[in-house]
Amino acid sequence: MLQMTLNIIGKVQKVGFRYSVVDYVISHKLPIVGHVRNLPDGSVEVVAQGDIESLKDLHRFCTKGPPCAEVREVTQEVAHITKLNFSAFVLLNE
Repeated sequence: MLQMTLNIIGKVQKVGFRYSVVDYVISHKLPIVGHVRNLPDGSVEVVAQGDIESLKDLHRFCTKGPPCAEVREVTQEVAHITKLNFSAFVLLNE
């Protein structure tokens, strides 16, 4: 099991980015748990736990985002985990 943390930089707040990430995970039935949230610096953070193929799929989506977004950069950290720390994939309102 893996945990992937993405930091998406660009015009990614106030364009529905977080909602589109949650919708993508749910509509594509990805077996991923975690969260997505806005950060104070204007970026969006995605923390996702799941299998490698599902995480790659989510990463590909996050490099584009919704039509109004302008993604300039996506940084990624991946770590092996022994257990899931989340029960669903959710949007955090922070």
